[in-house]
Amino acid sequence: MITNSGIPTVEAFDRKVMPNMDSAGSEGFTLVESLMAILILALGFMFVAPMLFDSIQSLMLARSKDTAGFAATNQLETLASLYKANANDANLTIGAHGPVQVEIVNPADSNKLNRYNVAWTVASVPDPRSGKVLRAVRVTATVTPIGSGTSTNIKVRQNKVLNVTTIFSYRSP
Repeated sequence: MITNSGIPTVEAFDRKVMPNMDSAGSEGFTLVESLMAILILALGFMFVAPMLFDSIQSLMLARSKDTAGFAATNQLETLASLYKANANDANLTIGAHGPVQVEIVNPADSNKLNRYNVAWTVASVPDPRSGKVLRAVRVTATVTPIGSGTSTNIKVRQNKVLNVTTIFSYRSP
């Protein structure tokens, strides 16, 4: 459209620059553009989904290791108290002991987090000096996840057996 003075109007200019524009002044996406956008979005989800799955599994493994570490530490602290009270206690003799079933419960809501068999092995500590004897024992706590019964519950990338070792030594008063 041209005005009386011969200068083109804005509407005429817009029709020449954007011929696909409708009278409302908006332009839509074509079918090909929409399909390409959906394809790119689908490819993005294909790459993100495995990462989300791996992060969830890593979180479950971290929780399992954390609660297993708690069970091992608790058992070692109990044994340390026994060692302090009586170094000749039956649970501290050289050899393998246990297992003891331990259930870890969330203190906030009392949900069961994990169940474990905790076993421990007591060994003597060799003294590198000839003719000397150390009054110490090496204790290794082994924590194995168990299912609802007593069977081992080791799932790939979720539950692991955890070993924690410490040395108890005698100190004279």
